[in-house]
Amino acid sequence: MIRSILLALFALATSCAFADVTLQFSQISVGRASGFANSAGVATNGMRWGIVVSTVNAGFNGGAYDVFDNTVSGFLKVGGVTTDDYYVYSGLSTAAVGATGGDPGGAGGITTLNPVPFGGASGIGQGNPFNLIWFESAPADGTNYGMMSNALFVIPANGTGTSFAAAPGAGTGVFGGPTADPLKPANLSFAAVPEPSRMILLGFGLVGVFFRRRR
Repeated sequence: MIRSILLALFALATSCAFADVTLQFSQISVGRASGFANSAGVATNGMRWGIVVSTVNAGFNGGAYDVFDNTVSGFLKVGGVTTDDYYVYSGLSTAAVGATGGDPGGAGGITTLNPVPFGGASGIGQGNPFNLIWFESAPADGTNYGMMSNALFVIPANGTGTSFAAAPGAGTGVFGGPTADPLKPANLSFAAVPEPSRMILLGFGLVGVFFRRRR
């Protein structure tokens, strides 16, 4: 009996050690997160979105990320080098959100991200800053995406949740109010990573220039 109780307590403690957090951006009767747009600045439905977490609080590399698979979570790379920026896949797409609590809603809306993996392989911890990220199309060389930052965008405590919706006139939160949220265009693009063969040719070219100058 005692052994069973101890095992149950151990299992509970283990699950709590690597619990998940919830990030809510649109809230019924409070406010809606809308206005996520394509590169032309048009609020667009059907774009994939998620978050990027700086796991060691070292800032973000928006506009320099290598092309990656936006349907799985993982650390992002810049120039082939892995960064501390961890992409959390939501499995959701932007969609129209209806009016609520005095907020008019609109196209290009996002709702709730759950779960956000806390601890473990992701390295995500309380207080880590994050950015929202959305994709105009599947990531490829030159395709566009957007990132939104805010001082309130930080990961909450293990096993808890945070709402970033704000009731009109409340003065708190990020999204919400009597007017539509500002448009947020996908104004960043993925950096092209040189192919190995091109890098080798470039290396030979630089060597040739070096010896030519030596002569």
